[in-house]
Amino acid sequence: METTISLAPAAGAGIGKLLADSLLADPEFVPLMKEAAMGGLKAERSFWDKNSGGIISEPDHRVQIQALALLLAHMEGEPVKRIIHQHLGGDGQIDLGAALRDSPALQAAIERQLENARFKDRNRGGKTPPKTAEVVIDE
Repeated sequence: METTISLAPAAGAGIGKLLADSLLADPEFVPLMKEAAMGGLKAERSFWDKNSGGIISEPDHRVQIQALALLLAHMEGEPVKRIIHQHLGGDGQIDLGAALRDSPALQAAIERQLENARFKDRNRGGKTPPKTAEVVIDE
């Protein structure tokens, strides 16, 4: 049974599409992707333990969680993009102001994402936060 694999609709064009088409045509590509994903989910870290006088390996939970988050983000759609597409459709013609006024669920979902971003900024350990931009929505 032959399976055709392709990019998602509106996933891009140009050299990126050519590269993706070439990779997707290679029968080794998907198994290697799976191997890389499983490697991330099974990641370990090793360190020298002076008490035992040897190298100790343990699960690297940070890398494992990052791998899981990345896999889910791309399988399920990154949260804000997924929210916008669920509420506004994927046709590229987005009236964000109207959508926000009409959808309390969209407002709440975007507010959760903003709060997560603010929380991450607060926990940057005194590092200068990135410059922010003001979003203006015409009424």
